[in-house]
Amino acid sequence: MGLPPLFLRAPNHLGDGVMALPAVTALAAAAEGCRVAAPAWGEVLYRATGARWVPREVRPTRDEVAVLLTPSFRAAWQAWRADRRVGLATDGRRLLLTDAVRPPGGHRREDYAAVAAALGVAVAGPPCFSATEEESSAWAGLPLHVGLNPVSVSGETVEWPHYAALVRALSEPLRVYCGPGEADRARAAIPGVAQVAGLPLGALAGALARCRVLVSNDSGVAHFARACGVRTVVIFGSTTAARTGPAGCVAVEGPNLPCRPCYRKRCDRGLACLRAIGPERVLEVLG
Repeated sequence: MGLPPLFLRAPNHLGDGVMALPAVTALAAAAEGCRVAAPAWGEVLYRATGARWVPREVRPTRDEVAVLLTPSFRAAWQAWRADRRVGLATDGRRLLLTDAVRPPGGHRREDYAAVAAALGVAVAGPPCFSATEEESSAWAGLPLHVGLNPVSVSGETVEWPHYAALVRALSEPLRVYCGPGEADRARAAIPGVAQVAGLPLGALAGALARCRVLVSNDSGVAHFARACGVRTVVIFGSTTAARTGPAGCVAVEGPNLPCRPCYRKRCDRGLACLRAIGPERVLEVLG
């Protein structure tokens, strides 16, 4: 007999949502029914998991087991109607959970797997996403190119400042990828390069399939690209591949500074970890 109906509260950001994809898939397969509450991108990202997407404002019912993949206090507070609430014991919310899971302390994918394990569900494999035939064919005429993702919702502490210099060193076709609402910042980061901005996830998957390689910050687009099977070079400054890197990415890490990794949104040290990574290091791994 499977698990009772589950209500999964997915993470708020695309990168974390992709890292949670294997856990969502395994939990949905093990349950009699499963809803996943996520931002709008979740309707596409989780379409093949067997879970039914609902907007993240939706709350669990009493009869559903609330599985809180997002680690915030607010998510636990909003799930109070559910008789059983399972999640990581983070953000001071232990008393709001019936099943408080100790964070493993490794990669963030392991956090989501640990939550699933608390319900007796094993999680295996990296995140995987497939574009539909229609989504792929819409971009069939796009030439093979190097993709660039110079911005992130996390802000300046993950945004490598040398993309313009990298562009000057490359002679092959280039395109810039970024999320909804980020086009102006992307244009400022890399002036004059063709943009693919604000695409729905399905269309983004089709366009990314035409990338020879994607060069990216540690961001949601990087995680999604790797889930689509795109070779992805990720530049890490305030973050690390060991904790939040996309599965199977080529990591270009900043220097071993005393303040790194910090995972902060603001830097008072001049972004030294990112500025120290010259374009020549990225060119080396592009081949």
